[in-house]
Amino acid sequence: MFETTNSARRRKRRVLTTVVAVLAATLTVLLAACSGGGSGDDGNGYRASIQLGWLPNIENGSFVYADQKGFYHDEGVDARILAGGPQVAIDAQVTSGKALVGLFSSESLANAVLNGAPLVAVSAIYQYSSFGYVTLKNSGITDPHQFEGKRLGVAANDRTTVPFLKSIGVNTDSITLVPVDGSPTPLVNHDVDISTTPKGNIPVALADKGIQTNFIPVADYGYNRWSSVLVVRKDSLSDPKKLKAIKGIIAATQRGSQAFIDNPDDVGKVVYDAYGAKQGLTEQSQIDGAKVWAGLITQGQQLYHGKLTEITDGGIATNQQLIDRILKVNLDAHKMFDQSVAQGVLK
Repeated sequence: MFETTNSARRRKRRVLTTVVAVLAATLTVLLAACSGGGSGDDGNGYRASIQLGWLPNIENGSFVYADQKGFYHDEGVDARILAGGPQVAIDAQVTSGKALVGLFSSESLANAVLNGAPLVAVSAIYQYSSFGYVTLKNSGITDPHQFEGKRLGVAANDRTTVPFLKSIGVNTDSITLVPVDGSPTPLVNHDVDISTTPKGNIPVALADKGIQTNFIPVADYGYNRWSSVLVVRKDSLSDPKKLKAIKGIIAATQRGSQAFIDNPDDVGKVVYDAYGAKQGLTEQSQIDGAKVWAGLITQGQQLYHGKLTEITDGGIATNQQLIDRILKVNLDAHKMFDQSVAQGVLK
């Protein structure tokens, strides 16, 4: 059956509308990554951008709360929080100068430094890994050694799950790896038996729907991958104005982290009002998530006995173990960190 002229025109208009919408959405993400980039003085303090890894949510509570409550302004910094996403390369944002600070995992930082990126970490929020595996409560799967013969949902670019499981003696040949997008749907629909996830993501989302889960933290098995690691260009530390702004960001973010621990309900509400509502998230999910992420911050501090968000010698040693045991690359972990910047700043 052939289309009438009018129906063909309507179809073309629908296609054109869809294309325009896609282009607009893509442009929005790119502008979010680039707007407010760079640094310099303005009427509100030293302008500096903080590049997130993904869309702002409760995981970024330390930064969002510090921004919303004026902590950065108190330190003389006009902070701009940049949303991340699949089109945003954090290392490129920082190395190009579009962001003064970027949030990395210790694993992604190691890979960037190994590839010659002139980057260094100056502080770290989550020093007890948020990463792990989630299973449904009634599955009875509570240990990685029970993964054998099961279907494991992993991100398409995951390169560490198999080396990690092998390192603790799991027979990975018997495990079926299934690409997933980070949503709880494959697990709930029984398309997979296990999913990789940060503790504050799938388990919290399912708990919000009344579905009980088991969470298996990889840190308990020697794979302590840090996240929300504050990373800057090395040469930014030689610029007095940039160095002062970096120190201000460290101080203000520590205040945000302390608020996270002291009053996670308030942080959850603030993040929801600032970003969560626009993303279709529920206020309760952000409040519940805040308690999980706050607990991870506390676990990291207790693990290394340093000041909140401080990078200690013990923390660097842990990252060396990650490099040697999981990443298996030739890299001195000391090249990834600069402990001197936060000295006298953290309380």
